[in-house]
Amino acid sequence: MTEVILVAHGELAGAMKNSAEMIFGELSDFYPIGFTKEDGFDSLKAKIEKQISRLGDSVIILTDLFGGTPFNASSGILMEKDTKQIEVISGMSLPLVLETAAMYKQNEPKLIVDYLQEICKETVRPFVKEEVEEDDL
Repeated sequence: MTEVILVAHGELAGAMKNSAEMIFGELSDFYPIGFTKEDGFDSLKAKIEKQISRLGDSVIILTDLFGGTPFNASSGILMEKDTKQIEVISGMSLPLVLETAAMYKQNEPKLIVDYLQEICKETVRPFVKEEVEEDDL
């Protein structure tokens, strides 16, 4: 089974887990890590490494911003660790966390990340008035 680490600026990771649990119930295999203003790159990386050391061999790390410190620290760990199957993906949103929750127990990290990349275009959509019928509202 794959376990999931959520890493984001501020309290976003914890809020994502809490929001996802409103829909899925308890997600005991999801571990939020916040990047606070007291943290630096090294302290955040140490937090992530500590959590990874407690987990099994299959881990997905969902981060908020591509190129941000949570993503860079997570990617740095991925570059160093070859004993576990770890995937890192940025662009954390509630739809992506929910999709991950729907499939993490039965799928390998690489398959989940590939799927998340494929569906992300469906999760970011504008409202188009012309496409909505009055009965839909």
